[in-house]
Amino acid sequence: MCGGGKQPEVVRTDPKAEADAAAAEAAQKANQSTAARKRVQQASALSTGAGTALSYGKTTLGQ
Repeated sequence: MCGGGKQPEVVRTDPKAEADAAAAEAAQKANQSTAARKRVQQASALSTGAGTALSYGKTTLGQ
């Protein structure tokens, strides 16, 4: 009569699935930060006058 109760369940994990989930999460965070940097860079370029060709009604820079 030692212990008496149920034995604890063994938690089994799949290391490959955990690695895949971690990689997917890291990729998502990297994509979000890249998109944020691009938005800031684009807004900065437009505010400095890099987008002046658009204000003259041109649709391309070369024509």
